[in-house]
Amino acid sequence: MKAFGAGAAISVLGGSTVAQEDDEMDDEESSDDEAMDGTGTVHTVETLIRAPPTNPNRPVDFFFQPTGLHIEPGDVVKFVFRTPDHNVVAYHPAFGMRRRVPIGVTAFSSPLLGWRPESIPGDQIEPPAEMGGEEEDDDADGSDEGDDDADDGTDDESDDGSNGTDDDGDDGDDSDGEGPVPDTWLHAFETPGVYDLLCSPHEGYGMAMRVVVGDVTETEFETSNPANLPEPRAGPVGLARVTLTDPALEPSNIVSEGTVPWEMLESNQQSGPDDGGEES
Repeated sequence: MKAFGAGAAISVLGGSTVAQEDDEMDDEESSDDEAMDGTGTVHTVETLIRAPPTNPNRPVDFFFQPTGLHIEPGDVVKFVFRTPDHNVVAYHPAFGMRRRVPIGVTAFSSPLLGWRPESIPGDQIEPPAEMGGEEEDDDADGSDEGDDDADDGTDDESDDGSNGTDDDGDDGDDSDGEGPVPDTWLHAFETPGVYDLLCSPHEGYGMAMRVVVGDVTETEFETSNPANLPEPRAGPVGLARVTLTDPALEPSNIVSEGTVPWEMLESNQQSGPDDGGEES
């Protein structure tokens, strides 16, 4: 995807994305107020890291929370990077992968994000302790479908969301001003259908998720049979193959449940290795 500077809006067929810098926060807050005149509900998805791992083939669990999400066309998903070194990428031919988003939807991807650079002291040498562990469980159980605090589901937005780095306390990210502040990235999903997303650095460890937009649960790709998956690189890599074929992420189940937390996946309730995780 073409790179854009700070504050640039990226509009794509089937969805739109907006990213802005923190130093424009005052402008962003007014933009938030204007965006609330739209019709899209904002849903929060967090990037988390947790130990001990639920699979011996990974050092810790890397996951999106919730891992399955049902939304309506025009809704916005705000990805909150509670832990660093993650991105959000659509499975799309433009990225060398077999399409796992609706036909007609253009490729989209976030930058690699973590904590906002402005929240890290200029003389800091070691990285901060990572957030998103056990203390996040209450907030990351998949039940907070509408952006938990000020984004409580009434924070309606227009098609382009509001902004990608809104740190006005709406998602509870270190509003006390202490410690690192998570980056955020927003994407509006306009085309009904099933979207499979991955984190590039941690796909092999199973960091993938599924968003179902509207009530269209039929796909051009399989959802539950690992044997039918294309070989990597065209198909999901490593443990992402296990995540995306988990019965809990069947599109119809996601629609029924609304949100599917990471803990609900059958593969994460096993004490032994997940078969077929590392190889196709």
